[in-house]
Amino acid sequence: MRHVFLFLAMFVVSIASGSPSGAHEGRPIYVEINETEEGTFAMRWKIPPVLRQGEVPTVNLVGDGCKALFERLAASFVGRQIYQCTNGSRPSTIRLTYAGANPVLSTLVLFQELNGDSHSFLAPPTDRTIELPTQPDLRTVVQTYGIGGFTHILDGYDHLLFVFCLMLLIGNVGRILWAVTGFTIGHSITLGMTALSGVSLSPSFVEPLIAFSIVLLAAEKRADRKDALAVKYPVIVASCFGLLHGFGFGGALAEIGLPYEFKLQALAFFNLGVEAGQILFIIVVLMLAKAGQMIMKAATVASSYDLPLKLAVNIAGLIAGYWTIERVASVWV
Repeated sequence: MRHVFLFLAMFVVSIASGSPSGAHEGRPIYVEINETEEGTFAMRWKIPPVLRQGEVPTVNLVGDGCKALFERLAASFVGRQIYQCTNGSRPSTIRLTYAGANPVLSTLVLFQELNGDSHSFLAPPTDRTIELPTQPDLRTVVQTYGIGGFTHILDGYDHLLFVFCLMLLIGNVGRILWAVTGFTIGHSITLGMTALSGVSLSPSFVEPLIAFSIVLLAAEKRADRKDALAVKYPVIVASCFGLLHGFGFGGALAEIGLPYEFKLQALAFFNLGVEAGQILFIIVVLMLAKAGQMIMKAATVASSYDLPLKLAVNIAGLIAGYWTIERVASVWV
């Protein structure tokens, strides 16, 4: 595995250049829909004050058998409307009507149903007719939550950097697999606690600690002590850190929401999606390392691994240290 380090250094640099920079440029339009009783839907909206009065869109719910209970009002930055739907019907879409062009505003939708289902999603500026989610079936749950977990881990630079540092610290493929298994068990426990029982920690507390866990692994590898706890007992250490990272996964799952009738299935497939993304990441790293070994062998290059190893560890620690400071500072800003 020593040949891994030369090529993993390049991966860390790519994370540094691709890490998320923060929030979007502008606040989105916010639309909240609550089913207050069967067939009755209360909608309220808030439009960021970046538009002039004549540019503000009207916001309406549309659906067969659904009608507004109050007279249609002029477009406003903040508003509320009640809709009554007959014969078991429900709203199907949100319709945004602009007098002119949409000045690149996304739409954040929160839809809460009477049975406890909660849906939240961000529609792009191009969508003026926004489809509301229907009652999910098992196939939809498998696709939505499996893909959701998969994309979340691949977008989670901090979680991937943790796995990366774990690979650097352990080195041996067999021990890496055992450690990753421990990490999986740990984050599965807290992810389940957060999703099913509501036990959670504040993101302002969890996110800095996740970044700091990467700093600790990088520091352990930088010290290069054979008696280090993470080197001697990688499964135990990875499991403990996994408990922390699971709260981060739980926060992402909470943003999606769990379907009322398929909570366990949604949780299981979200977790499987996370694991699929994590395994893909590990496979890609190992394949790059193997390819690098073959290239060096073919070119008969004599290489030293000390410099790229130190480079990878130092860059990983610096990135994680920056994230830690940034996340702690954001709590006080």
